Amino acid sequence: MRPSRPSLLVLLALTPILAALAPRAASAQTVPVESVGERALGMGGAFVAVADDATAVAWNPAGLATGRLAGMTIGWHQLQLGNQDAAPSPGDRRQRATLTSFGTLPLGLSLGTINVSEVFTASDGSLATRTFHANVWGVSLLQTVFPDVVMGGTVKLIRGGQAIAPVGASTAGDVLASASDADIDRHTTMDFDLSAMANAPKLRIGLLLRNLRSPQFSEDPDAGRPLKRQGRFGVAFLPVDGLTLAMDLDLNTVDLMGGLRRMCAVGGEAALGSRLSVRSGIRWSVKGAHDPIGSLGASVRLSRAIWIDGHYAGGKDSDAREVGVAMRAGL
Repeated sequence: MRPSRPSLLVLLALTPILAALAPRAASAQTVPVESVGERALGMGGAFVAVADDATAVAWNPAGLATGRLAGMTIGWHQLQLGNQDAAPSPGDRRQRATLTSFGTLPLGLSLGTINVSEVFTASDGSLATRTFHANVWGVSLLQTVFPDVVMGGTVKLIRGGQAIAPVGASTAGDVLASASDADIDRHTTMDFDLSAMANAPKLRIGLLLRNLRSPQFSEDPDAGRPLKRQGRFGVAFLPVDGLTLAMDLDLNTVDLMGGLRRMCAVGGEAALGSRLSVRSGIRWSVKGAHDPIGSLGASVRLSRAIWIDGHYAGGKDSDAREVGVAMRAGL
């Protein structure tokens, strides 16, 4: 698809309108956008305007219109924040996620899991752990709304629950391991995502609004809402075949890594021949502590239609360690 310049201007005009749907700040534990998708995470999270494979169901469903006829991914990702061998402190986090997705035009299907635990300061001043477990089933549909501008929406069925427990171990690693393995009562609810994509010969513009309902999973005031409403705007440049440069910026502020954050990400992806692609990126907060996290990733082509993707990321300020692997297929 090759939008005309007016189409890009239409999407830019819609940006402040859609951004108004996103709150300025969201407190308590929040699952970040950077939870799944090896290509996306290898580019530091600059992917909203790049999303052209089956992981678009998580990053920008409208991007399915720019990809191959059909594709699928099976991926696993883990993130930890804080020194896991030190005494527990607010902001320590362990997060695991999986994503199995299928995408074509005009439909995307997905099944994801999320298990995130963090140490925080409870309302009574004590240290506690807050854990969220969920299975998420999603159906994404696409619609052309202006010439060469596509919008996508995802309906999500979520089976999830939260738990809060006192800190009962001497190291952050033991505390988070215990919290992650805890049995949690779950209930079922629904949520929605909305996105848009415009694609010109050398430029793409993307917009993502996640968790429009922002469902609640616990009545405990310390639990908050783990799936807070989040907005993200992205721009991608494709100067030559095989090279993509991208930048993402959050439209609102959320509570990540123990404090309010508004993330910015820049990254790039380059094809080195027909069997190898490499990528790198960095993300940091433009609000509060910057806590930059750099990433490296690569994809190896096993056959005409199958790739293995992997990435590693780390950050000194937050002791961040992030790793993931996925199989990606496309026709």
